[in-house]
Amino acid sequence: AQLPTTNSKILGVSLSSSSAVGKSSHVAAAVHARVAEMESSQKAAVLELRAREAQRLQASTEMDGVRVRLEPKIKEWSEEYGKKRQLRALLSSLDKVLWQGSGWKPMSLGDILDSKKARRAYLKASLKVHPDKTKDLTVEQKFIAGRVFDALSQANAEFESKGGGM
Repeated sequence: AQLPTTNSKILGVSLSSSSAVGKSSHVAAAVHARVAEMESSQKAAVLELRAREAQRLQASTEMDGVRVRLEPKIKEWSEEYGKKRQLRALLSSLDKVLWQGSGWKPMSLGDILDSKKARRAYLKASLKVHPDKTKDLTVEQKFIAGRVFDALSQANAEFESKGGGM
């Protein structure tokens, strides 16, 4: 049993002012009111969509400017001679790359020589720069936080794989 195929398109319900032709004045008025409401709702939705798109484009442009300015600083912090730095080195120099007022307290390399202390410091740092925790920051601070989070996550994965988290 084969289903019949049709070339006609299935359309949704269409409501326009022409639907009110031949109806009572009460029904016609209701149809016209509903059509006007739908049209204004559509216009508002289009304006909102355009505003969101413009805002997204502006944020993207701002982020590109910040990226050009700060990428070398972040790269210098996270890499040494083209190699990724180790977790302890990143944590001990984190205060040099974070923004003023981030709440990060500088720590020396000696403070995190113990694996448990290094892990604890990593977790604290991750909380400071996690993308879910940086919603209310400026574009520059979000960029720094995102790059720092990525670098710390990669360094921690390497640290854990070498048995440093035990």
